[in-house]
Amino acid sequence: MEIDVLVIGMGPAGSGAATAAAAAGAKVLAVDRKREIGTPVQCGEVIGRSLLLRSGLRLPRQAVSSTQDHTRFHIGRELTISNHGEQWASVTVERKILDKLLAARAAAAGASVLADSALTSLSMDGDRVMSATIRVRGVEVEVEPRTVVAADGVHSTVAKMTGVCWNDEDMVARGVEFEMVSKRPLPRCMQIFLEEEVGLGYGWIIPKGRDRANVGLAELGLRERSRQRAMGWIEDNPVVSSYFDGDSVLEVKTGDAPVPGFQGGPTRGNVLYAGDAAGQTLAFVGEGIIPAYLCGLVAGEAAALDPDSYDGALREAMGEELGYGGEVKDAILGIWHDRTLDARQRYLAAGLLMSEAVPPGELEALAGTEGLDLAELRRMLSGSPGLKVSRMRRA
Repeated sequence: MEIDVLVIGMGPAGSGAATAAAAAGAKVLAVDRKREIGTPVQCGEVIGRSLLLRSGLRLPRQAVSSTQDHTRFHIGRELTISNHGEQWASVTVERKILDKLLAARAAAAGASVLADSALTSLSMDGDRVMSATIRVRGVEVEVEPRTVVAADGVHSTVAKMTGVCWNDEDMVARGVEFEMVSKRPLPRCMQIFLEEEVGLGYGWIIPKGRDRANVGLAELGLRERSRQRAMGWIEDNPVVSSYFDGDSVLEVKTGDAPVPGFQGGPTRGNVLYAGDAAGQTLAFVGEGIIPAYLCGLVAGEAAALDPDSYDGALREAMGEELGYGGEVKDAILGIWHDRTLDARQRYLAAGLLMSEAVPPGELEALAGTEGLDLAELRRMLSGSPGLKVSRMRRA
């Protein structure tokens, strides 16, 4: 069967690609290996409100768990920075609902959407995919696509089959989280934790209502994940443990997030890579839902009309946001690997960068990374709009 565009993976990137390609008049087949699109959940389920508004997506009420008006950063168990800037307001969604909603919109636009359908092989002529074999609910079907959009995640099957690597293992954050019931009402903010007990990564409390949240941690470059270590951190951290006990777990979620920094719109032959398969996340926080959807829209339109336009169109549409995310990520890594700083200095400096209290190019102006004085630091940041800085408290 000949088709114009084959989309592999129906997360946000794949659904965006399938929707845009079908809207451009292409004959689109979009497949996902999972029996139920949107499961299992493999992320914190939080999206930035400003990016959501930019995307134009209107979320149905049942897809929204909660909204947060700011983000609170707990740094080294001694400093708290609350950022009330527009970019740090957020919405927590139910991915099981959102992903199916986005896939349904792709089908409504004219794409053929098939769950429980796995890519099993590709026939190549050099870098070009000539045909693909898809196992559709146990039956193998061969299709001949003009263009392929690989939106099949950080460990992309298409990338492996075509012999490319857009995501270095050292630039993949491996996460474990628990959906938990809290002992008392949660504040209307996402909370992020940067501290020695987490390592090169961060922990989080992402509300899903006043008494429920995703709670977990992710580290960069790990080869294995540990649920026991994550639960141990939850029980040990004074803020987290004031809200949660280990006997209130509703769901266990694991997943990997690529944070390589912005690489544009990667292509190989007639294959366009999008979403996590191309590392298209806000690298310093690992947020990928809406960036993936927006990048998928660009990939789908390019796949349908002009594949060669993908990289340029994506840089114009998302280059500023994703490029900035990579810049902050690189600055944080530079601080982390600076052995002239002790652990406390590294976490304080990394926290200043991640919370956007200090831009990457101005960190040295604080020259206080060596022996940072908290009182002086609070004074210096007190005039920054949207920031509230204080000693860390239990809640």
